[in-house]
Amino acid sequence: MTARGDAALTAAIVATKAATVGFAVDAFLNADSPRLRGKAIRTRALGYVGALFIVPVAWRLLPEGDCYPRALDLAVTVPLLLDAGGNAFGLYERAYIDDVVHLTNSAIVSTVAGALLAPHVRDRRLAALAGASVSIAAETGWEITEYVAMRLGANGMGLTYEDTMADLIEGVAGAAIGAFVTVARSPRDPRPGRRRSRPRAFGRPVRRPA
Repeated sequence: MTARGDAALTAAIVATKAATVGFAVDAFLNADSPRLRGKAIRTRALGYVGALFIVPVAWRLLPEGDCYPRALDLAVTVPLLLDAGGNAFGLYERAYIDDVVHLTNSAIVSTVAGALLAPHVRDRRLAALAGASVSIAAETGWEITEYVAMRLGANGMGLTYEDTMADLIEGVAGAAIGAFVTVARSPRDPRPGRRRSRPRAFGRPVRRPA
């Protein structure tokens, strides 16, 4: 990736993270407003901010590789921004917005997981299948979490059998899209048995701080 591409990714990461933090602060301060009431929004706000540190912290803790995964960081941040922004503007009450978010988030998770796994398997189809499985598991976990929150007393979530099934179907569709991207973009190593180096698909080498 070129220096210009790196700069664009860095700018996008800063912008999306700043917007997510802004929505989280708004959610925490205005949790009792009609647009946010009953969505366990303060818990979500803490989750938004905490999840922004997943990639940076994991990169610092991993013992090998100096390549900071910029694109992965952005891919993790975008779903958080979509959910935070959707709640802030009340978009989930509008037709099809929730469907678009579930489809998009599942596709992102599947694509990123597949890209991370592709350099470590001989057949990219295995990476695509594994990435899709991760995405479907994440979507299922999200739906279970929403159900548990509703049972614990969170009001205004509007959960129905039809809504939950639609979300799961959209999650599977998004995972399938991500699997297709993995197969299309991740070439197979033609030399069997060759150990692959640590992938640099998500950013240029960046020296770790001493």
